[in-house]
Amino acid sequence: MNTIVGLILNGLKMTYSFSVIFWIISGTFLGLVVGIIPGFQSAMAIAILLPITIFIGPFESMVFLISIYIADIYGGSMTAIIINIPGTGSSAATTLDGYTMTQKGECARALGLSFGSSFFSGIIAYILMLFVMFPIAKFAIMFGSPEIFLLGLWGVTVLASIGSNNMIKALLAGFFGLAIGTIGMTATGEWRAHFGSIYLVEGVNFIPAIIGLYAVSEIMSMATRKFIVRDRLPEIPKIRNIIKGIFEIFKYYGVFLRSTIIGIIIGAIPAVGGSVASLLTYGEAKKIDHNPELFGTGYPPGIVAPESANNACTGGALITTFSLGIPGSTTAAVLVGALMIQGLTPGPQFLREQISLIHAIIVAAIIAQCFMLLFSIIIGYKAVGILNISTKYLIPIISVFCVTGTYAIRNTMFDVYLMIACGLLGWLMKRNDYPLVAVIIGIVLGPIIDKEFIRTVTIYRDYWFLQILSRPISLIVLLLIIISLSTPLIRSIKLKRKKLIQN
Repeated sequence: MNTIVGLILNGLKMTYSFSVIFWIISGTFLGLVVGIIPGFQSAMAIAILLPITIFIGPFESMVFLISIYIADIYGGSMTAIIINIPGTGSSAATTLDGYTMTQKGECARALGLSFGSSFFSGIIAYILMLFVMFPIAKFAIMFGSPEIFLLGLWGVTVLASIGSNNMIKALLAGFFGLAIGTIGMTATGEWRAHFGSIYLVEGVNFIPAIIGLYAVSEIMSMATRKFIVRDRLPEIPKIRNIIKGIFEIFKYYGVFLRSTIIGIIIGAIPAVGGSVASLLTYGEAKKIDHNPELFGTGYPPGIVAPESANNACTGGALITTFSLGIPGSTTAAVLVGALMIQGLTPGPQFLREQISLIHAIIVAAIIAQCFMLLFSIIIGYKAVGILNISTKYLIPIISVFCVTGTYAIRNTMFDVYLMIACGLLGWLMKRNDYPLVAVIIGIVLGPIIDKEFIRTVTIYRDYWFLQILSRPISLIVLLLIIISLSTPLIRSIKLKRKKLIQN
């Protein structure tokens, strides 16, 4: 314990300099901007800015890039809440209750709930990194193909709770997304449903799909409205409402803590990420809550759950990146490249030899969270004013960002056409009450389930199911799936009995 305290104090000493604070502030601001722009992901921003790190030290470069990584989450939630367009995939679930609160005239409160959840979950995640990095990394490495496959199936069970008004439509939308997610080359090298297009060999790119489903469909809906929020006076932004929202999350401490823990664990598992964590925690929060019918109506836990999970994921991803050299996300993979440019290779040896540097980076990340909260409050307060801008000005501006962000992914017009097609699909789905988030769940989980199931069957052949039952973690996740599926059924039976008794 004394050693850890000494390392933390040394980290504070290393952070206490003008150059480090400058890079924290710069990374934080850039990350927020990146998160706000639809389609422009933190991995892209870090990759573009990677050459800058050649001219600065390893500590300053990692502080700068990690600040971008963390702040990206904050920026993505702003657009999700204000204009129903998630800036990042991990903010998709936030639209369900965040934008609904905006429509009720409570945008500032929703932003506060989002900022508070992200800030405090991030602080917890990085403090845990200081003390339990090794145990979490060892636990994460125990997740093989069977465990990740079942984790994906657990995510599919969320579909049953997404559509509170029409479960059938939610399931249809979700399985349609799963079908889209399985397009492209399989883990065995076979080409599937690519329709002769080389752009679909790697599958349907998630970014054009989410921009189309959310942003383009919302632009089409905006075209019939004078302002973003229909049939009510625009909200007058008040900074005190944002601050009240930040501390309101403690009313929902159970949802917050559970989602934070799930986010850290899922973030530590390679190739899963914040999108899965936020969608999964949203569904689980709805199933456990005493008032599940309130989710999707502007219910605070519907913001607290995904926003706690997606920011905690960044801490989890960095745990496996630093300790095992295995990137927990796409952005973490770029961070590995940044370290290697500095002559450092993440892994057990790096952890032993550079433990003081790692603790200093974690301390700097905690400080970055504080700057991000401050900047988010200021930018969020100003951003609420977007609600007062006429859609005739907003539509062309948002459209330019969408096209630019989509094209920048692979520099091809195919992704732009895909975005427009997904936009038309999303617009039709919204008009017919099909939940867009269910499609997103399917697209995110489709490749994971498909790839890991093929690997599981390839490795264990005819005994793959017995192997699942014999692995402790697989068995636990399987039990969680059963509980997740049975909870809505049990609740439905109880409600029917109550109605019979009342009648």
